Amino acid sequence: MHIEFEIIEKFFSKKKIKAYKGIGDDAALLKKDDNNLWAISTDTLNEKVHFETTTDAYKIGWKAMAVNVSDILAMGASPMFALLAIAMPKPNNNWLKQFSKGFFDCCKEFNIELIGGDTSRGPLSINVTVLGDVNKNSVLLRSNAKIEDDIWVTGDLGLAALGLKIIKKKIEAPNVITKKSINALEEPKLNQFSIDKIKSFCNSAIDISDGFVADLSHILKASKVGASINFKDIPIDKWIKKTGHEDLALYGGDDYQTILTASKKMRSKIEKLIHKNNLNISRVGIITKDKKLRISDNGKEIKLKKGFTHFEKK
Repeated sequence: MHIEFEIIEKFFSKKKIKAYKGIGDDAALLKKDDNNLWAISTDTLNEKVHFETTTDAYKIGWKAMAVNVSDILAMGASPMFALLAIAMPKPNNNWLKQFSKGFFDCCKEFNIELIGGDTSRGPLSINVTVLGDVNKNSVLLRSNAKIEDDIWVTGDLGLAALGLKIIKKKIEAPNVITKKSINALEEPKLNQFSIDKIKSFCNSAIDISDGFVADLSHILKASKVGASINFKDIPIDKWIKKTGHEDLALYGGDDYQTILTASKKMRSKIEKLIHKNNLNISRVGIITKDKKLRISDNGKEIKLKKGFTHFEKK
């Protein structure tokens, strides 16, 4: 188990809660009215951990909002309101001007209103909380994957992890792929349109922040199921495949795409929506009964590694 989840389970997970759904999903759920729920998610971005000192402030602002929106979308919810807290060593008007522009551009993209927050002095750290709403019959939980569900993935995987490797000078790449991957890392584009089109046909979902293997494993653990994945069907950028860096797509993280599961009875409807709307969604495997994650390449099972952990030693 990842260290961060051990910490949560040992020190912060309480069995008795007043919330509709507490710890264990991309967002907590609170009752809004008889038919609807509030979905609430929070994330922190720290300098030199989640972004480099040289990262453009506009992109930090965008990403600070986007990573939370990704959690809300993965619950099948629509983001509505946000709270923002910033700690910084000292005020920097130029940095704040660019940060706020990126932040509010992302808010505009997803029709979110900033309603409060806090500022304080300290090492540069940004915390955002996003609230969204969802009909309680439409909410997507990690624990609701069903045996023989199809497994779907939005977007392409591995680009953000490649961008980080390039920034740290661990991989060299052509200018086009360098720009594309660094943008994927620093200014993630979310697939709300794709999710909104198919979510009514889905049973469960999770956003991909810690890597495909790690995040799919969260669904499997919560639902007490397994999965069989066809490696060739995982949506991976052509350059990443060509150069043999496919592990970035499996374990790299920071993709902020979404894994969804849906009954195979819904497959034809989802495929029609994909074709009609030109959606970037791939079917990569099925949910199984045996509670193990298997990824096969040309009939040969791949030995899996652990995914990203926030407390991994460098």
